[in-house]
Amino acid sequence: MSGGFTLLELMISLTIVSMIIVAVYAAFNIGTESTRRGTARALDNQHARAALSLLTRQLKSAYPLTLQDEGETFVYFFGASQELSFISGDGRAEAGGLSKITYFLREEDGRVGLWVRTAAPVLPIDLIDGVEGGVVQETQLLPEVDELNWAYLGRAETDDEWAEDEWTDEWDGQEYRRLPRAIRCAWRAQLGQLPLEWELEVPIQVRTAPSELWASPQSGDGEGRRRRRGRR
Repeated sequence: MSGGFTLLELMISLTIVSMIIVAVYAAFNIGTESTRRGTARALDNQHARAALSLLTRQLKSAYPLTLQDEGETFVYFFGASQELSFISGDGRAEAGGLSKITYFLREEDGRVGLWVRTAAPVLPIDLIDGVEGGVVQETQLLPEVDELNWAYLGRAETDDEWAEDEWTDEWDGQEYRRLPRAIRCAWRAQLGQLPLEWELEVPIQVRTAPSELWASPQSGDGEGRRRRRGRR
């Protein structure tokens, strides 16, 4: 009886070794892919948390800057269901003073993202004429947004002091002449392969400015006032 391997035994051994190698490679590949996906999800979560942190900080810093134009007194705050523009007391270090913050949606390459535009320093005459500050920066907060809605808590001008606050999808500082009691942002966005939903509600501490801090009357025409409403 020969002490060597037969051809059949050798083929069986090679087949078994090949199967083991394939199984090990498949397990390694699955582990690597799981790690990659886990890392991507962690980065997406970190990005979402950073966006929430920035939104919260900027909304909390909302300042009721009061302007006067052609006898009209109003607070610079213009909020719609998908866009919001207001004055922030958290100014940029390189510009100083107050900042104008605008949140808006922008479509690029078929994808809609949530962006924030920061302009500083803020001058009353620039706001009236619809001119941005000297330092303007645009940053994308969320790259893929399926749905986004802003809402504002408050009540219309009324003599009834017991009237309840209500959520509305529009807040015009020219009409209300103060900031809303709270701002809510609800959005649905893609986080990796899964759509997730968030809702952020931020109370506003200072809704009206002391009369001695109101901006002095500034010159401005009606066209500038119309630009102020519509400019992003």
